[in-house]
Amino acid sequence: MVKTSLFEIIQKMGRLQIGTPAFQRRLSGMVLSSIGVITGLMHIDHLLENSHTMPVISGVVFPLCLSVVLFYAGYWLATSDYRGEQAVTIVVWSVAGAICLTLVGAAIFTSDILVHHHSLPATSSNTPFIILPSSVTEGTVTGFIYGIYVTWSH
Repeated sequence: MVKTSLFEIIQKMGRLQIGTPAFQRRLSGMVLSSIGVITGLMHIDHLLENSHTMPVISGVVFPLCLSVVLFYAGYWLATSDYRGEQAVTIVVWSVAGAICLTLVGAAIFTSDILVHHHSLPATSSNTPFIILPSSVTEGTVTGFIYGIYVTWSH
């Protein structure tokens, strides 16, 4: 069994040159995993605070599972055999998906306030903090899947 010390790992990371395929893969994986961790923490916070006032499975548990998938997808991408530019392409599509679905979530939230707020109490004070992280998570997963498709098709 081979044991690697923390010092050896840091030395290996130090040998990675910016712009090399290995660096691009690892950086891309870190971006993807970071999105998963941040959104996952937000979903856990929603689960702890609002489990009695909202649909828990569709509102928190499913997006939380997707956040865990994103965390693992980042690790998978960092350790994959993809070329550096392919990994960057996958992350660019992931971030683009997150931005697009977040804009859709913001539009849904805004229309809900403008149209229904006075006649139907569909929104609560925490709604944007539930809709937007879910939109980011779902958009990132969608963009990741499309990014994989794009790299495989070329």
